[in-house]
Amino acid sequence: MTSFPENSLRFESGKNNLTHRINPRNGDRISLLGFGAMRLPMLPGAPLPSGPEVDEAAAMALMDRAYQEGVNYFDTAWPYHQGVSEVVVGKTLKKYPRNSFNLTDKMPSFLNPDRKKAEEIFQTQLERCRTEYFDYYLCHSLMSRENFVNVYERDGVLDFLMEQKKQGRIRNLGWSFHGDMETLDYVLGCGADWDVGQLQLNYHDVLHRYVPNIWNTQFLTREAAQPARALERLAEAKIPVIVMEPLLGGRLGGQTRRAAEILRAARPEASVAFWAFRFAAGLPNVLCVLSGMNQVGHLGDNLHSYSPYEPLTDEDKAVLQKSLDVFVSQEHVPCTGCGYCVPCPADINIPGVFKLYNRAVDDDYVPPAARPRERERDFGPAYDRELGEIGKSADCLKCGACQDHCPQGIAVPDRMDQIRTFAEKLNILSK
Repeated sequence: MTSFPENSLRFESGKNNLTHRINPRNGDRISLLGFGAMRLPMLPGAPLPSGPEVDEAAAMALMDRAYQEGVNYFDTAWPYHQGVSEVVVGKTLKKYPRNSFNLTDKMPSFLNPDRKKAEEIFQTQLERCRTEYFDYYLCHSLMSRENFVNVYERDGVLDFLMEQKKQGRIRNLGWSFHGDMETLDYVLGCGADWDVGQLQLNYHDVLHRYVPNIWNTQFLTREAAQPARALERLAEAKIPVIVMEPLLGGRLGGQTRRAAEILRAARPEASVAFWAFRFAAGLPNVLCVLSGMNQVGHLGDNLHSYSPYEPLTDEDKAVLQKSLDVFVSQEHVPCTGCGYCVPCPADINIPGVFKLYNRAVDDDYVPPAARPRERERDFGPAYDRELGEIGKSADCLKCGACQDHCPQGIAVPDRMDQIRTFAEKLNILSK
């Protein structure tokens, strides 16, 4: 297992023993668990988990509970639930003293805003969130040097954001990142005084060591060393890290059956997600770990992980590596369910299709030829039941619009072909 120095940021115990860390740049006292408002509770019958049909009462109750338990870092963004997330977050937090929580929002890079549009977006975000300033504000989902130059440098959007920082409407300026090391080095060297960086960090992406089995010859293409190098670069720049996707979009919380059994055997009292949160918090320079919680049980489990935070032991690390080796031997699509790929021109619920496929190729259903009836029973009815009349893999137009927005770099049309072939082998009608 890759070895990292233990996180050295100063910490304190907060309400109900929840660990808080101290931002070394400004002294902010940040709860180690952050509330990510990208996957809020949905109303019954909502077609997509990322749509605007948010169950406002349930979402507000969940955030209220988090606040009361000591969580003081809340993260939202322009595209989350098509703008509804910002509204619900603002409505919830308005009840509390403004200096008692930290609110994060983001400039939507995917809209390619010029300066005038960026000014309009920023003002709208302040109004939606019912606030006069953001504690942390990020350039959202940087994916390439070209993307950063075109969106933030060419038309003065970065200059505008730095002006807002001088005026106090942004207290800390940073970015969320899905690019390569060349892009990261360019962003760090562009002359901006960055205060924080948000990275996708989880034990799969950081430690992934491909272990093939006789049924799966596909390689998961994310480079394992890149997250480690990104951590090192931000430590060198003395920029604290906010972790996103500690569960890889929930995939490390559900795990595969055999992989999960390894973790449960070592700690029967702990959830599978517990291991992922402990790993993420132990990485160097990590200030806060976000979780997209939409159930009270999720919140309770995550609070347990950090109340107080318990570092992984050497024995724990060995168990985690063993479980990971089993997990990566499965033929999964590395989708985190972020929903950036939808809406789709063919009305395909892309994250939903990937979720069902990943479930179908779980341990109980490999090797492919061994138990086709069980695979069909799991995949076929779920395909119709959970996706309904929404477009399915066979409807893919191969337009590629989804790929441009996928932070994981998934070749979506190719994967749709793969899933269509999989379904046809099981004699399932994919439409």
